[in-house]
Amino acid sequence: RTRHLKKLGAFILIVFISITLSVVYGVAHDFITSKISPEFYTKLTFYNFGILDDYEREFSGNWTFALVWVGFFSTWWFGFLTGIVLGIFGLKYSDGQIMLNKSLKSLIIVIGIAILFGFVGFGIAELFPSETITNYNFPFEIEHKAEFNKVAKIHNFSYFGGIVGLIIGTLNQIKNWW
Repeated sequence: RTRHLKKLGAFILIVFISITLSVVYGVAHDFITSKISPEFYTKLTFYNFGILDDYEREFSGNWTFALVWVGFFSTWWFGFLTGIVLGIFGLKYSDGQIMLNKSLKSLIIVIGIAILFGFVGFGIAELFPSETITNYNFPFEIEHKAEFNKVAKIHNFSYFGGIVGLIIGTLNQIKNWW
């Protein structure tokens, strides 16, 4: 009975740590990419997250708060999902402490791969900058297209990296590679 309570406690802690690290990653990611293309945020992301209610309106709010808001709401759910998945696969370990340690190692793998993929997206955008806005149907004009595209690429690659990382982190839980 005590062993089950320790595992339940470890499970809850894994989910909490996963959400926390995902949010820290998301906020840091948005602070960094907003320096590359503020326009990506002021014309698209702030509108998508309800910070601006009109594409045409100029952003006059608190930039830091807006980035924290976006960083939190764009990543907490992935941290929750990751924590749940890694926690479930961590239940195979007989001890709550071992479960916690193995799951946190897998979580580091997930975040590391997401970061790596973000850098790959940045590198590809640097090597092949594009002034062409494709596959977007925006009701506004983008002034700094190459920078906007760069941030879009970094974001897309980061999300894809999170998915790949979750798969590899889960396999790590199953196989106990690390």
